[in-house]
Amino acid sequence: MRFEVKLGNELIGFSELEGGDASMGVAFGRLLPTLAYTSIQPDCIKHRDSGYQIPSLTVEVVGGVPIECSGGVKIIDFSPELGEAGIQIHLLGVTNPPYDELFPHHVEADKKRFG
Repeated sequence: MRFEVKLGNELIGFSELEGGDASMGVAFGRLLPTLAYTSIQPDCIKHRDSGYQIPSLTVEVVGGVPIECSGGVKIIDFSPELGEAGIQIHLLGVTNPPYDELFPHHVEADKKRFG
């Protein structure tokens, strides 16, 4: 599934949110930035090691359903060292839509891993 990353109403990137931990409600993945990402990239690089989150940063299911996260959304950008592959988006505490509806593959992977 593909997700849109937005700053306010502006599309700044996409992600498959290919990784996660279902028991913690965490999803993460590589961020594929649009040109608009450059407006916040310096802040994402500067604050990548802190808990700082950019206000009005959201993730939506393609088609407009926003994902609510109790712990917020954070971009971690190591692109100066790793190139574009070093930019990740993290969703912390996914609450709505329900985690298992958005990421059934993460739930299944956790069941296999933890029995």
